[in-house]
Amino acid sequence: MRLLTTLLALFWIAGVAWFGWTALPQLPLDVSASDPSTLEALNAARMQHGALFAAIALLPAMAAVAIGRWLTRTR
Repeated sequence: MRLLTTLLALFWIAGVAWFGWTALPQLPLDVSASDPSTLEALNAARMQHGALFAAIALLPAMAAVAIGRWLTRTR
């Protein structure tokens, strides 16, 4: 059970990481890439995106591993 929940957690993290990478905020071609405020907004969006996807990846994975350990603990 521990191995199963650990593998499930790893596959979950990999899937969320792949989806997060493909959904990364990009700078449209019709926007100036040299404008400091545009770059600041893009960097803020990327930081928020990274934090959101890190939480989406790690919280359920940690819960699955914790439940697996709880179910297989020795008494």
